[in-house]
Amino acid sequence: MSRLHYFLSLLFVVMLSAFANWLLDAIEHKTIEETTALRHEPDYFIEGLKAKVFNADGSLHYRLASRRLNHYPDDNTLQLTAPVLRMFTKKQPPWIMVAEQGVVYDDGRRIHLNGAVDIRQPGDARTRMQLLTRDLRIDTQRDYAETAAAVKLTRGYHQTTAVGMRADLRLGRLEFLADTRGIYDVSRP
Repeated sequence: MSRLHYFLSLLFVVMLSAFANWLLDAIEHKTIEETTALRHEPDYFIEGLKAKVFNADGSLHYRLASRRLNHYPDDNTLQLTAPVLRMFTKKQPPWIMVAEQGVVYDDGRRIHLNGAVDIRQPGDARTRMQLLTRDLRIDTQRDYAETAAAVKLTRGYHQTTAVGMRADLRLGRLEFLADTRGIYDVSRP
């Protein structure tokens, strides 16, 4: 074999190994990116969160407090521990919602309160209200909340239980969806 033949063979082997090395790096880099993108791990957290969100007219829309907030970049959600949500409307007393856990979606447009949820609306002995339920979904843009879980409403001296609820928080209107039962104490106003 001539020197030219050896040189071309050596050049072919060097080019082949360079291509194989490049291909291996490209595959490894892509695998690392895909693995990183699929992980549901927080990129930051806040202890003792206290946030206020305002309406376009400058009035307070809601306040959100949480023992801990974790932000997840893969789906841009905020996980809340022991959240307290206070929603303010112009015609109703504030709605105060306390839950075990929560998730904020769409930059605060949707909030899911997970686990046991205690909803209160202050007032005097006749008008104060408490709702006990689970897994409440809130649309903050429409001041709307709903759940498919059991609901127990106590208002003044009266109680109502049901399964499933839709609530227009702005108007203070509650709609119970199924198995609604009520106990009304007619001896009290």
